[in-house]
Amino acid sequence: MKKPFLFLKILAIFILFFQTAVYSQTNVPKKKDIAPLVPPVAVKPVTKIDQRGKTELSLFGSMSLSNQQIDDKSIDGSFNYIYDEVNSNSYKSGYTGGFSIDRTTKKKRHFGIILSLNRIIAGNNYLNKYSVAPFVGKFTHYKADNQITTVSIAAHIKPILANGVKHKLYLILGPSFDYRISNFSSHSLVNNSGRSAFVNGDLGAEFDNNGYYILFAHYKLGQEIFNPDIPVRLSRFEVGISIKAKDLF
Repeated sequence: MKKPFLFLKILAIFILFFQTAVYSQTNVPKKKDIAPLVPPVAVKPVTKIDQRGKTELSLFGSMSLSNQQIDDKSIDGSFNYIYDEVNSNSYKSGYTGGFSIDRTTKKKRHFGIILSLNRIIAGNNYLNKYSVAPFVGKFTHYKADNQITTVSIAAHIKPILANGVKHKLYLILGPSFDYRISNFSSHSLVNNSGRSAFVNGDLGAEFDNNGYYILFAHYKLGQEIFNPDIPVRLSRFEVGISIKAKDLF
């Protein structure tokens, strides 16, 4: 996976597959009721809990593929690094774990808050190359950290794409924020070039299997916000599973 837009193809296949599954369940013909008629009974009023909606706590884990694009904007660094040794325009694997709080309102609108711990291992794509021909080959002034640990919070809206008898498919949209908690390397401390926070835009889908578990695929596109001299754009593709806490404990 070398291009971020490949995620859109994967997401489209993901949505199409589960829409088909949900549609097939929704349109299963129901058996006719052949039980003998019984006297009508009084219908119990809807409880206040149902009217207020519900909130659920879930735990999740996921694998991630990450890539970062680095633009050093021609800074005059103290060191030079051979371009081919530090550049690897690819996606590398990391992992994420945490919990989510999902809220369904009385009007059946769905929202989610996610708190997570992320181990990000990213391929580096340096946008600038420098050379001093014929003595020095291509090099860069900056060597970015490609292994960092962050804590993050995300707020998502979750409109329903397909609603079946047992399965539901949600679209995921919203912002998220990553704050770095791992130490900075000596390379990133040069010129005070370490990255400490990213603001992301999230897009994805979640498949709910009758409340037993949720399979999800999320794409995050983030921008470093505290270091304008060396803009870094971080893209991540996460695939994982979420299970309700009450089913685990």
